[in-house]
Amino acid sequence: MIKEIKGWISLKKPKAEKIALNFGIIKGHKDYTKFIILGRSRTGSNFLRGLINNNSQVISVGEIFRNEDRIDWDSSTFETNSAVLALYQEDPARFLNKYLFRKFPFEIKAVGFKLFYYHAQNPPFLNIWRHLEDDKEIHILHIKRKNLLQTHISRIRASQNDSWVNTTGEKEQQTSVYVDPINCLKDFEQTRKWELDADYKFQQHPKLEIYYEDLSNDYESVLESVQSFLGLSPFPAQPRTFKQSDLPLAESISNYKDLKEYFKNSIYENFFVE
Repeated sequence: MIKEIKGWISLKKPKAEKIALNFGIIKGHKDYTKFIILGRSRTGSNFLRGLINNNSQVISVGEIFRNEDRIDWDSSTFETNSAVLALYQEDPARFLNKYLFRKFPFEIKAVGFKLFYYHAQNPPFLNIWRHLEDDKEIHILHIKRKNLLQTHISRIRASQNDSWVNTTGEKEQQTSVYVDPINCLKDFEQTRKWELDADYKFQQHPKLEIYYEDLSNDYESVLESVQSFLGLSPFPAQPRTFKQSDLPLAESISNYKDLKEYFKNSIYENFFVE
């Protein structure tokens, strides 16, 4: 009978697997590495998550705290019904522990999600930050970008084109964009503040700092460090997302010369060196 049930489970995953784990029909555990991919948009978080998810020992979902009226799992392993959504909106911490950091089969060694600095800023979602800070076992993959100008341009272009992820590898239309100097400066300062605040908030957690530039240039080496950090057996991976633009800065920005002059002699002038 148990053999027949397990056969049914293999056909009805993932919902049936969850039920079977809860009732002890199949064995499971919670002794895996919990982690967060922490950062902001346009720093390579999708690229990193795609690489991680190539390893069958990992479950990594999307930006689940991005919206208050829905759960962006970005994973076929999870589903949302009225009860799940209600708990998400009433008690985000309990939702997290019950539905994401739940019992999984023993072959799963790490479970995590993406979280941006500006997610979960209203009650009761704001409480999730304290909950995560208090759980010192949660591993932090803090992804940043050394050149914030590239981040700023990428966000402008993605917003204009309404294209945030390239999953095909095909070259997309590449055009220059106008960059407002004042808004650009504000973005630089805000991003650096977010990064410093996050590093302070999670200073007692296991933390691995990852830079987009390193990930883009040698993702194999970065992935090796990430898998070791998460307690995974190494697994070779291929990218699931690709660069949306490879234009030089001078061609990416329509007012490049004026912008470069604006930041001359500032702490950000090195962003214009390619």
